[in-house]
Amino acid sequence: MPTYRVLVRGKFDRPTEAVRAKLRAGSGEDGLADLAFSERGALTYSSHLGGFSFRVAVEVAAGADATARAHDHAELLAMELLEREGYPYRDLTVSSTCLDDVKVNRR
Repeated sequence: MPTYRVLVRGKFDRPTEAVRAKLRAGSGEDGLADLAFSERGALTYSSHLGGFSFRVAVEVAAGADATARAHDHAELLAMELLEREGYPYRDLTVSSTCLDDVKVNRR
């Protein structure tokens, strides 16, 4: 089963002041830990609350459509998190890297 590191990017869609306060209160909690790709995923954003990124590691069954399934799964995870937290969003884009395709140069 190939593993994908998936990055879902988007913009906050006119959050209310209450949502802005909630976002600002949660920004910078974990620092560099938020930049890692994990199975549970991590939402990161800057303090100006323009855009955000959601990083997640996804395993899918091998096949011709594995990349599309990884993208769909990651996008769904991001949307579920944003909706559960009450964060309005728009303009989602998804990109990924299959770790099976990464070549390691050894010295």
